[in-house]
Amino acid sequence: MAAETQYTANTGMVKISTANTSLTGSGTVGTDIYNVITGASNGTLIKTVSIKATTKGASSTTQGMVRLFIYDGSNTRLLMEVEIPAQGQGSTSSSFETTVELNYKLKSGCILRATTQTGDDFNVIAEGLDFAYYATSVRPESTNYTANTGVGYMNASNNALDGSGTVGTDIFTIVTAGASGSGWKGLCIDSIAIKAVGTVTQGMVRIFIQNTGTGTSNTFLLKEIDVTDNIPSGTSKSFSHKIVFPDKFQLQAGYKILATTQNAENFAVIADAMDWKYPA
Repeated sequence: MAAETQYTANTGMVKISTANTSLTGSGTVGTDIYNVITGASNGTLIKTVSIKATTKGASSTTQGMVRLFIYDGSNTRLLMEVEIPAQGQGSTSSSFETTVELNYKLKSGCILRATTQTGDDFNVIAEGLDFAYYATSVRPESTNYTANTGVGYMNASNNALDGSGTVGTDIFTIVTAGASGSGWKGLCIDSIAIKAVGTVTQGMVRIFIQNTGTGTSNTFLLKEIDVTDNIPSGTSKSFSHKIVFPDKFQLQAGYKILATTQNAENFAVIADAMDWKYPA
C-alpha cells in the first residue's frame, strides 16, 4: 500500500456448526454457510483467518475440513480448504486451532464465507484491515499511537469455550480497544503475556475476543494455552507463557480481549498494545 493509505481494523467473527459438504458454496447463509467478513468501500485486507474448535470432549473434532469461500454478490467460489484432524479437548488438552496467513485483498461488497464438513463447532475469526486514503500525503510515521497496556488478573475457574461467565468474576477483561467515536482506528497488539502468581496445576488459560455486544453470541474463543504443573520458589520461576503476534494483531475499535482460567488458580495477563489514529 502507498504511504498515504489509512487503515481501520475490521475483525470478522462467526460461529459455524452445521455440516456442509459442498465445494461449490451452496447452502443457506447463517445455517450451513456463514459470512465471516465483508469488503469495505475501498476493500479489506484479510491478514489472517483463525479457526478454533469449541466443542468439549474426547472427540472435539473429527477428521474433516473447514472451507473458505469468496462470494462476489452473484457467485460463491472455493478459496481454500483447511484440514481438520481428529482431536479431543479436555481440562488438560486444548482443542484444535490454526491460523492461516491469508493476506487476501477482498473487494468492496464481496464476502468471505466459511463452512464445516463434519458439523463440528468452530469459531472463524478474520483479522481484517479496511483501507482508505487521506486527501494529502500522510507519512507512515505520522500515525498517532497511544499505548494501551491491558492488565488483568484471574483467580476463578471457568471451563467454558463459548465465553460464558460473569465479567470480573470468572471471565476477565484484559484490554479494550479505543472507541471509534473518539477517532481510534483499532488496537495494535504485539503480545499477551500470561504469568502464574503462585502454584499451578495442569490446565488451561483461554483468550477470547468480544465485540461491542455482550454474552456468548458476542464472545469468540481465539487461543488456548496449556498450563503445566509448576511450584515456584525463591530459585524457581512460576509458570509463564507469551503469545507473540509476529505481524501484530489489529483489533477492531471498541472490541475487547477477555481471558479465563480452567482451574481456580492465580494468573496475571498483560497485553502489550497501542491504539492508533491519524492526524486531522
